[in-house]
Amino acid sequence: MAARWVTKKNGDLEKFSKTKIIKGCKKSGCNAKHAQLVANKVASKSYDKISTRKVGLLVVTHLRKVNPKAAASFNRVFSRNWRSM
Repeated sequence: MAARWVTKKNGDLEKFSKTKIIKGCKKSGCNAKHAQLVANKVASKSYDKISTRKVGLLVVTHLRKVNPKAAASFNRVFSRNWRSM
């Protein structure tokens, strides 16, 4: 599979990273197993040059299914970062 890119809020491109998703899920209170599951689901739904906003929304959507409390925590931080848009 070719490398996928993520379009950041400032317009820069960055390689898609499941590791970043896993870290974000864990910081929100998710265990490693669920964090990996969410990262895999998001990776399967992502596409080249997807925006960080869409990645975040996918994370919240899938995280809500496995750990609603962690999803709420992730969403608070995620929403705060996107208010300026």
